Amino acid sequence: MFGDDLSGQGNAASLADQVRLDPDAVFTGDDENVGARVNDDAPAERFDGDTSELPSELCWTLQELVTAPHITEKSRSWPVVLQYEQPLRSRLSELGLILEINREFRYAFTRQAEDPSPRSRTLLRAKTLSLAASALALYLYRLYVVSPDDPIVDRADMVEHLLAYRPSDDTDEIRFRDKINAAIRSLDEAAIIKPIKGNSDRFTIYGVITALLTADQVAALEARYRAIATGESAPSADGASAQEEGSE
Repeated sequence: MFGDDLSGQGNAASLADQVRLDPDAVFTGDDENVGARVNDDAPAERFDGDTSELPSELCWTLQELVTAPHITEKSRSWPVVLQYEQPLRSRLSELGLILEINREFRYAFTRQAEDPSPRSRTLLRAKTLSLAASALALYLYRLYVVSPDDPIVDRADMVEHLLAYRPSDDTDEIRFRDKINAAIRSLDEAAIIKPIKGNSDRFTIYGVITALLTADQVAALEARYRAIATGESAPSADGASAQEEGSE
């Protein structure tokens, strides 16, 4: 559902299906140490009482797929995902989770399966984006698709983009900017963007942004936000809300 504008307290736009938007989920912080293929040697004991028959790197990758929003090509777990795709799919399936791999933009994440059994348990929970955050996500989506090899965005550009949606009769610019900063934080916490080391005003856009929206949803959202920006009667948002994944 969509709210009437970006400054009010209207309903939020649900875009949480294609990425697990969990503020508590974080990266390992070791993106620069890209891993190599896993050797098929006997598994090394990781801790006292470890009975796993899987290689340690595979165990750690499985953990990351369950707890992190997503895995990118810069993660040391990425080559493990590609090498052990089927075992990972099988282990995740046992937990009611589905592995999604995008080889074009090089990322992987897990989403909750739709198990109708009353005994099934939900391990991944989606978070709903505010209307401002969904407008920002759409902007970042377009930037990434145009330049996937250099997916960098400045905070100033994000702020300027969202200021275009400020109603002409809204005289409280400070409150509106607070909403913009909150939208940027929510996408940062959801691991859709990440501040560049040493520069908190420049962000990397992760390829998982392409999993947030379908082509039809992009078109519907663009029409919706154009109407908001021009003060016109907003078109129906039917079909524009995301389907019910979730990682990153």
